[in-house]
Amino acid sequence: MEITGMTAPSLLLDTGRAVQQPVWENHVHLERVRSELSELPALVGADEIRTLRTLLSTVAQGRATIIQAGDCAEDPQESTPVHVARKVALLNILAGAMRLKTHRPVLRVGRIGGQYAKPRSKPTEMVGGVELASFRGHLVNGPQPHPVHRRANPDRMLAGYWAANRVMGHLGWRVPSSLSVIEPPVWTSHEALLLDYEVPQLRRDGENRMVLTSTHWPWIGDRTRHLDGPHVELFSRIANPVACKVGPSMTTEDLLALCEKLDPQRESGRLTLIARLGAAAVRSTLPELVAAVRDSGHPVIWLCDPLHANTVSTGSGYKTRHVQTAIDEVRGFRAALEEAGVHAGGLHLEATPDDVVECVFDSSQNDEVGQRYSTLCDPRLNTAQATEVVSAW
Repeated sequence: MEITGMTAPSLLLDTGRAVQQPVWENHVHLERVRSELSELPALVGADEIRTLRTLLSTVAQGRATIIQAGDCAEDPQESTPVHVARKVALLNILAGAMRLKTHRPVLRVGRIGGQYAKPRSKPTEMVGGVELASFRGHLVNGPQPHPVHRRANPDRMLAGYWAANRVMGHLGWRVPSSLSVIEPPVWTSHEALLLDYEVPQLRRDGENRMVLTSTHWPWIGDRTRHLDGPHVELFSRIANPVACKVGPSMTTEDLLALCEKLDPQRESGRLTLIARLGAAAVRSTLPELVAAVRDSGHPVIWLCDPLHANTVSTGSGYKTRHVQTAIDEVRGFRAALEEAGVHAGGLHLEATPDDVVECVFDSSQNDEVGQRYSTLCDPRLNTAQATEVVSAW
């Protein structure tokens, strides 16, 4: 299906209305980069997006499950064939573990090919007594603790696009379709946070529908899910399947309003809700939310993110997550969905094939955190830990 260029709606470019956006110093430079992004080839195709919606519909109907996993913050330098192959291998391991538990097909989705922007709780941080702009992902600035690297640079969005383009090729999305029958490529997803990167990549398909071509499956984070905000407005206009994080502050009223905005036609496979409530709250909070959405008639997919609301700090200052706590949230999630008579759609994990020690089993092992700690943002499960969490499904 043909994809054509389009002029981005001005409303969606009004980043002054959006939260979690960087402060760009040179707006002439920014406009030049936006313009260039709008003229570059689409990273994903309209036919691919349509196929994914069909596959997600099978999940919504309870006939398949999802493993969505990858880095917290992706590194554009890891867009080589070897890096991508290792990340795909991790997804294959996790999908295999999920299939052993469910005896159903598993849809493999990576946090890959665009997970280059991150929301931050504070705009600045203190490093060695110096106040620096927070690292917001490689699309915005660099992780090195130096004022020059932490300055928001629009050229990073172009570098991110080309890194994502390489990833798409290494995943197999550029090969003849006959070869993909042997092993279908991993689907791509990322948080569509940085509007200056996302909006220029809007295109029209052959049916004149608006599609976001930066990724197959974008999601909105818990910090940017405001009903009247430009992130939700963007998602309401695109034909992609979309997802939204559901955090501890989500009310039933807000969730139903989001469902109505993002899935007004109540289409199977259109909307996924990713619960990240925390092990302590999932059993008390989730059943009411699931029941309300069920009764409203929205055929959503529910995924469990058992990591984001369970982050703690060690005595040495490292952020970590405990595998046992993640398992507790997975079990609470399954219980809540079963209570409501709703299919549990799968797992959303921050994980890496690297042999890191960023997460540990429980607090008794906190002293081990930091031995091999290379994340650009939040702690990730290693392969063994991620497999253990999936096996608790």
